[in-house]
Amino acid sequence: MARPAMASTIKAYAVPLTLFLLALYYQLVVLPRSFPPSHYEVLGMKRHSSIEEVKDAYEKLSSKWNSGEEVPSTADFLKVRYAYELLIHPLWKRDYDIYGIDEQLHVLDKVREQHGGDSFSQIDLPLLDAATSDYGDYAFNVITSKDFLSMFKDTKPRLIQVYSDASYRCAQFSNAWKRIGMHSFGDRLLCHLCKTEFRYCDLAALLEGIANTGMVELGEVQLATYLAERKPTGQFFFRNGVPLFVAFPTGCKTADCVIRFDGELSVDAVTDWFATTILNLPRIFYYTKESLGKDFLAKAAPHKAIFTL
Repeated sequence: MARPAMASTIKAYAVPLTLFLLALYYQLVVLPRSFPPSHYEVLGMKRHSSIEEVKDAYEKLSSKWNSGEEVPSTADFLKVRYAYELLIHPLWKRDYDIYGIDEQLHVLDKVREQHGGDSFSQIDLPLLDAATSDYGDYAFNVITSKDFLSMFKDTKPRLIQVYSDASYRCAQFSNAWKRIGMHSFGDRLLCHLCKTEFRYCDLAALLEGIANTGMVELGEVQLATYLAERKPTGQFFFRNGVPLFVAFPTGCKTADCVIRFDGELSVDAVTDWFATTILNLPRIFYYTKESLGKDFLAKAAPHKAIFTL
């Protein structure tokens, strides 16, 4: 009687056990192989190795190449060199290690096209432009972990930009963001309006101080990770990279109720999103002189907006 009972038990658990083993194999073998290797793996190193260790690893590879002991393909050399340049730059390395940010991968495709048939020794170095401009005077109302809670002393909604001093994307957007922050955000909304509709300018008193703005640099790790999303693996990330715009609506004081902007990265788009989604202001269609020909004359429907109460 024992044998039939055991056989019945094994049969009953055979399918779920098989599914469990297949899922385990997928998680441990198939899934990791489906992702491109990290820049550390390209250099034959463990993740989060120090800059000195990165330099040592590259030096060993470089010695083999220069001595003729090994001759890398152009593609392999570019991967190694790219990883090396990225990981010896302190801020690029920080952003990559903590948030997975890697903005310059397009450089690899560009250089491959230029030097597809060339020897690795003919490739111009460095690959990456290390002359990164930071925000400098463009940064304003910079928020730290220490003063984060003080932001919620009043009931105004907040618009926070998460940025990196090492990000080209942030540097390109910095001038436009400065224009947003020159006055209160309500004044910025009004500026859009006043450019084309002078009669609405008397709304300044109504819109003044309607929202607060601030900036968080990725080096403020405790606060930046608080505002970031998290992958199933536990790694923090920003779905559309940086700069990221995060809004705390009225009454929202935790990351559980923040709203993240995921639209086109432009002043008009951020303004439109914040005004309609966070402030619940009605939309009035308009065109600036720059967009009049492109958007109004070329298309049937308007695309820009201004707001009033």
